[in-house]
Order: sequence, then C-alpha cells, then structure tokens
Amino acid sequence: MNSSTGRSEAGAGAEPCADAQTLVVLELGPLLERVASLAVSPLGAERARALRPCPDRAVVERRQRRLSQLRELMEEQGRPTLDGLADVRPLLGRLGPQGAFLVPEELEVMADFLGAAGRAASFLAPSDGVHDELFRLANQITPMPELAKELRRIIGPGHSVSSAASPELGRLRREAGRARESLRAQLMGLVGDSSLGTAFSDQVVTQRGGRFVVPVKADAKGRVAGIIHDTSGSGATCFVEPLDAVEGNNQLALLGAKEREEEIRVLQRVAWQLAEQSQALGENVAALAKLDCLLAQARLAERLDCHQPRLTEGEVELIRARHPLLAWRASMGKGACVPIDLRLDPDTRVLVISGANAGGKTATLKTLGLVTLMTLCGMHPPLDRGSRVALYSWVAAEVGDDQDLDRDLSTFTAHAGRLAGMVKRAKPGALFLIDEVGNGTDPGEGSALATAVLDWLAAHGATVLATTHYHRLKAYANLHSHAQNVSVAFDRATGAPTFQLHYGAPGFSDALGVAARLGFPESIIAAAEADLDQAERQTVALLREAEATRQQARQERAQASAERLAAQSERNEAKRLKRQAAQERAGALAEGKRRVREVAARMEKQLAEVLEQSRQEKEQGKPVKPGAVRQEVYAARREALSQVEKAAGDPEAPPSPSAEAKPQGLKEGDAVRLARLGQQGVLLEAPSEGREAVPVSVGVAGVRVMVPLSELEPLPDGAHTQPAAKPRPAQGVAVQASGGDGLELKLIGKTVEDALPLVDKALDQALVAGRREVKLVHGVGTGRLRAGVRAYLERHPAVASFRAGVRGEGGAGVTVAELRD
Repeated sequence: MNSSTGRSEAGAGAEPCADAQTLVVLELGPLLERVASLAVSPLGAERARALRPCPDRAVVERRQRRLSQLRELMEEQGRPTLDGLADVRPLLGRLGPQGAFLVPEELEVMADFLGAAGRAASFLAPSDGVHDELFRLANQITPMPELAKELRRIIGPGHSVSSAASPELGRLRREAGRARESLRAQLMGLVGDSSLGTAFSDQVVTQRGGRFVVPVKADAKGRVAGIIHDTSGSGATCFVEPLDAVEGNNQLALLGAKEREEEIRVLQRVAWQLAEQSQALGENVAALAKLDCLLAQARLAERLDCHQPRLTEGEVELIRARHPLLAWRASMGKGACVPIDLRLDPDTRVLVISGANAGGKTATLKTLGLVTLMTLCGMHPPLDRGSRVALYSWVAAEVGDDQDLDRDLSTFTAHAGRLAGMVKRAKPGALFLIDEVGNGTDPGEGSALATAVLDWLAAHGATVLATTHYHRLKAYANLHSHAQNVSVAFDRATGAPTFQLHYGAPGFSDALGVAARLGFPESIIAAAEADLDQAERQTVALLREAEATRQQARQERAQASAERLAAQSERNEAKRLKRQAAQERAGALAEGKRRVREVAARMEKQLAEVLEQSRQEKEQGKPVKPGAVRQEVYAARREALSQVEKAAGDPEAPPSPSAEAKPQGLKEGDAVRLARLGQQGVLLEAPSEGREAVPVSVGVAGVRVMVPLSELEPLPDGAHTQPAAKPRPAQGVAVQASGGDGLELKLIGKTVEDALPLVDKALDQALVAGRREVKLVHGVGTGRLRAGVRAYLERHPAVASFRAGVRGEGGAGVTVAELRD
C-alpha cells in the first residue's frame, strides 16, 4: 500500500468529523465490535475497530463503491476463504539480522499466510476491468505460490524439518538411521547373552541423555563394564552404557550434531528468501487486513439487509431505517427492530421532535446519528434502497445524562456545557443531535435557552434535531420557516408506541396518561389534571384532538392504499389473463398454420396423382376432360384450405366474411362482390343445395374463379356495369389479369415467408381459371425473394417451367411460371 492510499483510507490529515463523546453516545464502538467479530483474522478485526468517519466526499464515495463492488463479486463467486490469515508482522521483524531463522512451526504460519494471499488474489482477479476499487486492492497483493510451496516442502511431520529439505540432510539422517539400528542390534545381543542373563533387569535397550544404554541390576553392575548414566527411582536398576557401545554412541552424537547444523542452514536459507520479500509481504499484510475488514462489513450488510445510500449535501431521506445495534439483536432473535422513515430537506434547519415518553424520540436521534457515522466510515447502513444520507462535516450528539459528581457537574451543567461546545462548532454542514434540549432546569428558562440555541445553530447553517416536551419549542417550530415539528405517535387505544414519525404537527407528552397506565391511583391523576392551568389544559386538548385527527387520517390513507392495491391487483390479473390469452392464440395460430401446410401438401400430392392419371389415360387413348378434373380437384383443395384457416384464425381479428351467413337468393347473372379479392364479378351459376363454392367471372378479362358462397356480397342491379371499386386490404391473394393468357401477382415488399402462400393461391386460381401462365412481380432488391419464389416453383407439381421476364415484362424483377396442361 502506498502512503497516499494509506492516508486517504484512514482519513489521516483530515479534520475528524465527530468528537470522542459523540462516538460514545451514538455507540459507534459497540457497532465496530460487531463488525470485528465477523472478521476471520486478528488483522481484519483490528482494522474494523480502527474505522473512523471521514468527512471527505471523495474518500467516502470510494469506500462505499468498493464495498458495493465486493458485495457484487461475492454474489457472483461466493465468499472467499481466508483461513490461515495471521498477523505475521512479528515474524517478519525477526528476519533482518544475519543468521536469523524461523522454526518449522513459524514457517507453517507463514505458509498459511501465503496460501491466504494466493486465494485472495484469485478471488479478486475477476475485478480487472469491472470493479475499479477492487482491482486497485488486488494490485496491492503479491501472490507467492513458489515460496509457499518451498515452505511446505521444508516442514516435516510434527513440525520438524523435512528430510527432503536438502540432499545433505537426507543423507545424514539415512546414515544415522543405519548406525542407530546397528548399535541397537549390538546391545540387544548383549542383553540376550545367556552368560549375563541374570545381570539385566529387563530385556530392552533404552536411551539416557541421547545415548543408548542397557538396564543392569544394581547388585550386578560389576558384571557389565561400562558407564552408568542413570539409576531407577528405586535404585534397583542402573542404566549402563557398555564400553563396546561408546564408539557407536559417539558416532550417533556426531551425526546428530551435523544433522542439526544442516537443519539450521536450511532454515536460514528459507529465512533469507522470506527476508528478500519482506516489503511485498508487508504490503500483503496490509491488503489482506483491508480485505478481511471489507468482508466483515459485507457480512454485516448481508446480515442486517443493508444498502448503499445516495450521498447528498444536506438532504436526508432514510427509508425503513433500522438502528444498527437493534437490527443486530433482532437478527439473533432477541427482540424486534421497528423501522422508521426520516426525511430532512435542505431548507429545513431544525426538526423539533415531540411526543410521549418511550415513543422513539431518542431512538430517532441515535438512528440518524449512527447511520450517518456508518456511511462516513464506508459501511452500508440498514436502510432500504433509494435512501439518501447527507455528508456532514461535523456530527455532535448530546444524548443521555452526563452528570459527573467527581467533577462537580450537575445534569444541567453538563448539558449546558455540551450546548456551549455546539455553539462554538456551528457551521454549514454540521449536524447536531440534542436530546431534551434545555432540560434539567426551570422549564421557562430552559425553553428560552433552547430556542436561543436553536436559532443560533440554524443561523450559522447547521442542521439540528432536538427532542422536547416543552410547548414553547413546539410553538417555535410552528412559527419559523426553517423549523418543522415532528411527532412520535402513541396508540391511545393500546397505550403502545407506534415508533412512526409524523411531520408538520407536534406531539403531546401524555404524562398523565402514561402515569395512569402505570397504576397511579385515580385520585392522584384527577388532582394532577385539576392542577393544570387553563392554558395547559387547552394545549393538551388541542394536541390530543390533533393526534386523533392524524390517526383518523392515517386510517383513511391506509384504507385508500388498500383499495389502490386491490385495484392494482385486479389490473395485474387482467394483464396476466390477457397475456395468457395472447399466448394461447399464438399457439392456436401456429397449430393452424401447421394444419394448413399439411392440407396443402396432401392436396398437392392429390393433384399430382390426378394429373399423372390424366397423362396416363391420354397416352392410352382414353377420352380425358382436363378442365373438369382440375375444376374438381382445386375446388376441393380451396374448400379444405378455407376450413383449416377458419379453425386457425385469430380470435381477436375482425370477423371474416367466411364466418358470416351465406347470401340468400343469388341466381345466375347476378352482380356480386368478392370480399376477399376486393373485385366485382358476375355469378356464372346459381348456388345449389350443399354447394359451398360457385364460379364467378371476375374483372374485365373475365377470369373464371371458384369462390366460397360466404365470400360473396350481392350488389344492386346494374352495379356490375360500373367500374370496380378500390379494393379493401384483404387477407387473400390479389391477382390481376395480364395481357395474353395469364395472371399477374405483385409480391414487392413481402418476405419470402409471406410471399409463398400467396404464390400458391395464385397458381391455384390460375389453374381454376384455365390460365396457362402466372406473372410473379417480385422486384430485384437483394434477390432473396426472387430466389425463394423460384425455388418454390421448381418443386410445385402444377408448374411445368418458369423463366425470367423478357424486356417489356419487367426483366429480372419478374418470374413467369408456365403451368401444366
């Protein structure tokens, strides 16, 4: 961590924004202890306890943004594991002197620390290019996987130096092992010597002082020549190193000394490696402490349902604010935490909070104060989204009784001293929280002093929240534009506080009502009420009336809100049903289209079979009536398609003519209008019983078309002699007679998907009318429509061939389809 970052993070060099007494009465210390308890290491806990509010807007914004980014990263990746994060600063301080080393237990602590650093770096790696503040923190961590691996390699079982730490150490230990086994075997042979069997108290080989010995009976020690190293507690056994074993023990001692020298050399070598990285390791300590503290703040925010507030200059809007310590208790199942809504616009300098005792006046002050300090510390306070917190440059609170008998301070003296300190610090951007302002002395003088202090603080640009029971202060808030009354409500029916704030009207203390509920005799309550002067009675009566009016208004608002919610619920249900109906219609339409395609495919297959049969009969010399065959097949095909389309139609679309009643009284030669084609024509045959379609001569070219009866509209006599009316937009195929022996279909502006069904119907109508070709006008454009149309014509059974339009027909923008006989 560079020095500038360290100063900005700790707020070093900046004027503190709260005095020590304010931090105490607003209980920032107990809150930071809760944060410290959520850290996984002493490093993180230490940093959490050292958090202090900072008035610098840039620093606060960075702190808030960094915590938000960390919470987002935790949602994506889960919580990182920082197990093994220990304070290794004392170990790093011992690496400086030449020849210094750490024992294996200490090296294991360092290895665990390096492992935590590596996991932290991996956790923060995805922040590159996404979370700027976390990426800045990630750059302060230097992973050292190779060094961590080396430490793990050196540490052996039981916090020893591993034999794999160096080749020489391994060789010495193997040599010592062989010598040890040889000496033990030699001594076991001595103990098992039958000639000396009665001289030994036990058939074992043991060690004393690091040298191998044998247990010899005290009365037989002269029979085994050697050096006595120890005796048993009873004195009955002497532990003797036989003279034949001295050389072997000396060799083992020499190998042991060399082994210890090699272990120290290995430990010094790895200590030197750590010393070379001491600066990076120190930076890792600071960065991991910061990360652990941030993770503790994130865990607190998750536990208390906290959100990042918007930072403002003088405007406060706390939405469902919970006192952090009460919210912590509630999260542990110890009591409830009632949220409050608190707002303060920049033009309001003084909020005078009044109301019954135990109604939440002091809790409101403490909630605003601690929420503000949390925000300035970079933490997310327990607020709902959309809340706004002002950046105050100074916060001072006077809450509770500060009398001190040792310093000869009475309650009022201590209170007045705090007010005097606030007057000296009054300035724009300061927040003062005063509980029971002017209390502890004569009510008249106390309220007079209180109004003067509030005026002074407001005149100097400070923001003040003060609680009171004084009617004079409530009147002050009503008479000054920069002040506002706020009351805490009490439910008079139940006697319980609601902890809700009501703006614009003062509250009444209801001291006599509280006393009555606490069990005071009725005579005392009556005497107290009688002792009130007339002005006090009128004031209390007016306040009670105002409170009753507010409660009635709240009930009416609640009822109206419930009705609005019910109406909104009904609207939402209507929207849901409409969406559901639209989805069902879409599914039905898709199913209808599928059925249309199936029927069309079957009819095309049937057409191909009929045409093939006609061709075969023609080759065999049998008489064939092609026109009659085509007329029958295509009439049936159109009827089938009409039925399928009717079943798959859009329920919300206007009723199509096919769904209307069939016209009555039509006869041959009547003038009719074809609703779907938008054309006029003449009926060629009168409708007969059971017949669904009739032939109609359409347009000046006399195209013969089979039209369903439901699509015909009778025209007045002589109407067929008039020019055709401009066609209405229709869902059918708009074809026109072209010069020669064909029909023309315009497709310009349509997609391939929309055009192909129109082409199919145009071919159908041309065949029914006895036309030999159909001119399809698709334009040039990108060529997709032309390619799609021609690909469709290639596989259509009724198309013999097709060609591009020649000069005079439209060229490349036209495809002419020639139909089979």
